Amino acid sequence: MKMKVNGQSVEVFSGARVSDVLLKFSKEEFKLVQNSKKSVFDQYGHELDLEGELSEGAELIVGEKYKSGPCR
Repeated sequence: MKMKVNGQSVEVFSGARVSDVLLKFSKEEFKLVQNSKKSVFDQYGHELDLEGELSEGAELIVGEKYKSGPCR
């Protein structure tokens, strides 16, 4: 499956979860999300769980959580 994380293309196996994509994108960012220093959002601004399922073409944003949604 192909998707984007912070505007960068990432290719992962079918059935990948948010954690799989994040680990492929950046182990450092994964650790920050795992330690609640950052969050993962979809292209609509909804916060995603690390175990959340994804579909082809998903766009993820890793950033800090603010009242109005994600902020890089």
